[in-house]
Amino acid sequence: IIPGDRAKGYKSWFILRRFPIFYAPYFYHSLEKQPRHSGFLIPNLVPRSQRGFMVGLGYYWAINRSYDLTYRFFDYNTNAFGHHVDFRGKPNDKTDYDFILYGVQDRGGIPGTSPPQTYSGLNIYFAGRSDLGNGWHALGFVNYVSSFGFRQVWSDSFNEAIGSEIHSRVFLDKSWSSYTFDLVADRMENYQTIEAPLLNSKGESNK
Repeated sequence: IIPGDRAKGYKSWFILRRFPIFYAPYFYHSLEKQPRHSGFLIPNLVPRSQRGFMVGLGYYWAINRSYDLTYRFFDYNTNAFGHHVDFRGKPNDKTDYDFILYGVQDRGGIPGTSPPQTYSGLNIYFAGRSDLGNGWHALGFVNYVSSFGFRQVWSDSFNEAIGSEIHSRVFLDKSWSSYTFDLVADRMENYQTIEAPLLNSKGESNK
């Protein structure tokens, strides 16, 4: 252990209440106040879940001072693979964004269903903001889900699993003197079945 710098462990066990949880032949942990080092993340082990036994592995890539990327891979014993990618950027002090991609290759289906029902899918989320200068600001978030069935089965959030609406919105505004100009683009999907979205915010068919 080097205070304020780093800590290393060799042939280490992580023990919780005298029960061994995790073994690492080599373990590195930064002790800096603002650590940014690329490396593998602590694996995830979930013995029991509604999707069966799960093993997760991840890697964090500190690209440079302004960008980083985190990738996690999940393997379920129900013959499904999950991928989670989180790319963050802050090119300057006035702009930052976060791009998240989550996808599942469901090849085994939900246990107990006959025939097995598979819900492979993709969720893409982007959020960002920027000060464009001269009083102009841009802010927005975009959310895309390939199907409601995928969201219900593979979402880790209870609110997302039961909520049928998906919103995306982008703002552009400028303020000067006692006036403000706003331009807003909004998109809302309302799922009525687990297969495909049916109605948008205008009551029109999306599919």
